[in-house]
Amino acid sequence: MPSLGHRLAGSLAIAATLVFSACAQLGNVPVSPQAVAIPDRTPPSCKGQVNKSEYATLTGTLKTAGGSFCIPAYGGFGGKLEYPSLNPSIQLTLSSGTENFDNFPTLGSGTPIFYLAFSTSRGTAFGKDLKSGGGLTGKQIVSGRPYTAYGEASVFGDKVKFGPCYTTATKGKYGGVIGGIGALLKSESIPLKVSGIIEIYSGEQTGTQC
Repeated sequence: MPSLGHRLAGSLAIAATLVFSACAQLGNVPVSPQAVAIPDRTPPSCKGQVNKSEYATLTGTLKTAGGSFCIPAYGGFGGKLEYPSLNPSIQLTLSSGTENFDNFPTLGSGTPIFYLAFSTSRGTAFGKDLKSGGGLTGKQIVSGRPYTAYGEASVFGDKVKFGPCYTTATKGKYGGVIGGIGALLKSESIPLKVSGIIEIYSGEQTGTQC
């Protein structure tokens, strides 16, 4: 049976990865002789997401072959989570918001720009292959600026903090994109279901890069 330390490491790996998983592609802007069309700068909603007054939520199945999971669009934020192959398949629930919608603790300095709560239905083991792409995106995210992620997971009833780490946003179709650490899921195992919160802050609040 995996040690408690290994269980915590696996749980924190899946949690951290939910924050930054890949980048959006740039779209072509149609041009006419009359005017330049302005693209929609709001990430699209996920199919099946449930919109509440303070947050949006989505539950879906992670496929054993790997793929992408939609981040529920809320407050101008959205995007996709790329994940590796896994065995067995599990259900993932993501809930996103721009306000503290469930009395979350303040993990960093200042006020988060985004909250991403998560929970999994059971344990699983991830493979080595991970496609590039995805990420948290929105016009509020400025390309070239740093952002810091803090997290807290509930493991065996205990609160376990993980992170922080920072990354520099890149440019995407709907604004800046926070991406780059999806590889944390590669070859990781979580022997039990986990839940927790990821908070995204503006600025570089740590020297550790994601």
